[in-house]
This record gives sequence, structure tokens and C-alpha cells, in this order.
Amino acid sequence: MSANTDSSNTIPTNPFRSLWYALSQPAPSIIEQEEQRRSRLLAALLLTILAVGPLILVALGIHRPDTIDDPDTIGFWIGLGNALVLYLLNRRGHTNFSAAALIVLMLISFVGLPFLPESIHELFYFAIIPILLTALFFSIRHVIGVAMLALMVPLLISRVTDRIATAHIVEAGQFFLLSTAIVITYINHTRAVERIRRAELQAAYDRVRASEVILEQRVRERTRELQLAKETAEAAQKQAEDANRVKSQFLASMSHELRTPLNAILTFTELISMGTFGPVNEEQVDYLQKSLQSGKHLLSLINDVLDITKIHAGMMKLFIEDDFNVAAELDTIRASVEKMLQDKPVQLVMDVDQDFPLMTCDKRRVRQVLLNLLANAIKFTETGTITISAKRRADDVLFAVSDTGPGIPPDQHDIIFEPFIQTEAGIKHAVGTGLGLPISKRLAEAHGGRLWLDSEPGAGAVFYVALPLQANLTLGEQEMD
Repeated sequence: MSANTDSSNTIPTNPFRSLWYALSQPAPSIIEQEEQRRSRLLAALLLTILAVGPLILVALGIHRPDTIDDPDTIGFWIGLGNALVLYLLNRRGHTNFSAAALIVLMLISFVGLPFLPESIHELFYFAIIPILLTALFFSIRHVIGVAMLALMVPLLISRVTDRIATAHIVEAGQFFLLSTAIVITYINHTRAVERIRRAELQAAYDRVRASEVILEQRVRERTRELQLAKETAEAAQKQAEDANRVKSQFLASMSHELRTPLNAILTFTELISMGTFGPVNEEQVDYLQKSLQSGKHLLSLINDVLDITKIHAGMMKLFIEDDFNVAAELDTIRASVEKMLQDKPVQLVMDVDQDFPLMTCDKRRVRQVLLNLLANAIKFTETGTITISAKRRADDVLFAVSDTGPGIPPDQHDIIFEPFIQTEAGIKHAVGTGLGLPISKRLAEAHGGRLWLDSEPGAGAVFYVALPLQANLTLGEQEMD
């Protein structure tokens, strides 16, 4: 435990107390807490003597001018000078020497001075002060020694001189003995209490240390367990990532292999329905058209699976060009959307600014994003309007696709951008894989843009896509981030 944890080290804010605190500070060389307290106490006693002593002498000189030249007064001034020297020695770290010297000076003052001519006999009664000081700074053995000295010296001197009567010394000695007995009893009591307190503190400290050792051991064990769990989790994560990557690569490869023959089937079916290989009746054409529509739907699903697996496997590539004409591209998209609407009582509204500069982007993927959003709106809108707008906003193009469909609850705004997840309304209104929105969101972010929506149940939905006019992308083919 640190020796500098004494609560008395707190610096007071009162100016007088701050000055007193500074003047009574122990020497920096004193490290032990008990020594610091003894040094601070001695400094406080010496400062009190140096502060009160001159006031007493001045008051005595005013009240009794004839005592200015008395031996007692001169001795008092000499004692004050010695007190100043002892204060300076204590500040330099010589606490024990200063305390012993102060006790000796007081013994001389209160035991020796009464025997000088014209001295004050009553000074002898103050010999209890060095006994008390000895009790504060030294052991009981020293207290007994100083008390015996304070009693025996006057008795010996009184045998030689008649300055003080033996009866007077015996009376003072009885006072010393009683006072010393009281002091020793008090010291024994306080030190016994201190020993008990120290023993309790030590026992508490030992318990704390034992608890710390147990806690440190448990922390080490827990740390090892956590490290092992972390390593196990990291290994499992790596295995899962490897498995997911292999799965994505497999799905991408399989989707590609499925798409190639499916395209051939669709082509042949369309050629047959057109009568390229011979005449077909109306019923056959109807069946062939239904097969063709189902095949195209299946191809769309395979394309979505292929895109999402490529994105997850890090195999998706973008082909960046700098000649995307927003107005012209939206006119082309409009024609496709009108075919998708067929006989639905839904009006398509275009709101497109005509002063767009050419965009830098992957044209095919931006078309895919917009068509996905429009196809989504068509699936959910039975009547009303679908609006597509394109507005310039600083250095961005803000596309918006709004519909008058059933809307989307706020708590489902995030999940619809997760792969293979559809809302209950989505499952009821349309079949699909739930990949269109996740793919669109990833493609928008790959261009340095973002995709979000604003919707409430019963109020339709608005999907926004913000794309930079000049994307920070290198022209040509590059990996999708």
C-alpha cells in the first residue's frame, strides 16, 4: 500500500489553511506515512511556538516592562531562536533529531531555568510539556526516562542550592508522576487500539489480496477459455465462409449452366410458336406461349440467383461507361414497362428532367435496378398509377419509383432488402425469390449511391435511388466492391 495515501495531503482552498499546509509539509525525502505525520505534527508545534511566543513576550513587555531584562525573558527569546532552527532542520528531514532537541530545550527551560537567580519558580510546573512531547514522538521507555529526569534533576540541584524548596519540588514531582501515569495509560490505550486497528486492516488487506489472487486466477482461466472459444469460433467462421464461398461458386456455376440450355429451349419454343418449322394451330400456339412465359419467368429467377450468388462470391463485375443518357434510357424502359402492365388498370407517369449530362455507370446494371423497382411496383399495384421520376440533385441523379399499392409497414423496411425474404403482402401478391430489391440495393451501392424507401400501410410506396452523375469508377470492366 502506498505511503502517500494520507487524506491530509489534500490541499485546502482557504488561503490561511493553504499557507499553513505549505509551511507544515514534510521533507520530500520522507516517504513513510507515519514519518510524514510525525514531521507534520512537529512542524505544526514549532510554528505554533514561533507564532504565539513573540505575542506572549510582547504582551509581557507591555504589562511588565521591568521583566524585559529578566533571565526568563532572555531565555524565552533564545528558545524561540532555537525553535526556528529546529523547524528548518525538520523541513530538511531531520524529524527525530529536531523532536529530541526540542524536548531537551524544554527540559532546560522548565527544569533548569527555575534555579537561575530571579527566575520564575512556577516554570517548573511546565516540565510536563516535554514529557507530553516525548509521548508524541518516542516510545513509553523514553517517556519514563524524561519523566524521571524532570523529577530527579531538580531534587539533586535542590541539595546544592536553596533556590527552590525541596517540599516545592516534591509537590511538583507528585504532579509529574500523576501526569506521567495518565499519559502512559493513555498512550498504552491508544497504541493498543492502534495495534488492533492495524491488525484488522492487515487482516482485511490479506483477505483482499487473497480475493485478488483468486480473481486473477479466475480471470486468467476465463481469458484462456475466451481465447479458446474465440479460436474455435474463428475456425468455425472460416469454415462457414469457405463453405459459403464454395456454395456461392457452385450456385453461380450451376445457374450459368441452367441458363444456357433454358435460353435454347425458349428460343426453340418461340420459333415453333411462330410456325418457323411448320404450321401450328391456335391451341398449340396457346400452350407454346404459356410454356414460353413460364420459361421466361424461370429464366428471370435463375438470373436473380446468378446475380446474388456472384455478388456473395465476389464474382460480380461491372462494365463502366460514360455515355448513359438518362432521358433516352427511361424512354426505353417505359416501353418495356408498358408491355409488363398489359391490361392492368394502372397508368404509368413519367416525370424526367431533360437537361441531364451523361452519366458514368454500368448501363445494363442501372437499367436492371430501375426495371426491378418498376416490376416490383407493377406486381403490387392493382389500380391507380405508377410514377417514375428522375431529378438532378447537385452532383447526383435521384430516381424515384412510386406506386399506389398496399404499402409496406415501417418495421419491414429493412428486411425487404435481405435476400430470399418477402413480406406477407409480397407472398400474397406475387411469386418470386425476394432477390430483386437486395440485388438492386447492392448494385446502387457499388456505383457509390444508395437505395431506400418511404412507405406506410395503405399509402403506397416510394423507392428512391440516388446515383452520382460521375461515379468514382474506372472505365471498363472491374470487380464490384
